[in-house]
Amino acid sequence: MPDGFVTIRQGEKRPIYGQETLSSGTMTIASSPTPAATLYNSMGAGVGGFVGLPATGYDSGAQATPRVWLVLDTSSLAPGFYTLVFNFTATASDSTTRIYEPSVEVQVLGVQA
Repeated sequence: MPDGFVTIRQGEKRPIYGQETLSSGTMTIASSPTPAATLYNSMGAGVGGFVGLPATGYDSGAQATPRVWLVLDTSSLAPGFYTLVFNFTATASDSTTRIYEPSVEVQVLGVQA
């Protein structure tokens, strides 16, 4: 199940955010390996040109709910449902390092007439 849901029109460019929330403490997103994102179609296959993209940005420093984001350009995407999965490594305040993969369901709507 995705962690969030976004609706965007075909042809728009907009940041899409993935976020992790800790029940206690903070975490710091590592700059290496670079946080990344992959867009999957409704069949679960990676969308060409959207696989392993470096994230546009991420929250730096210790955060309880750090975000990572990608400015998604939908001009080459067909209307439909997609899943954007972020992948980043972060170290929690308890010194545990983990890989996180928040996901966002993205609905691309057709161009308005």
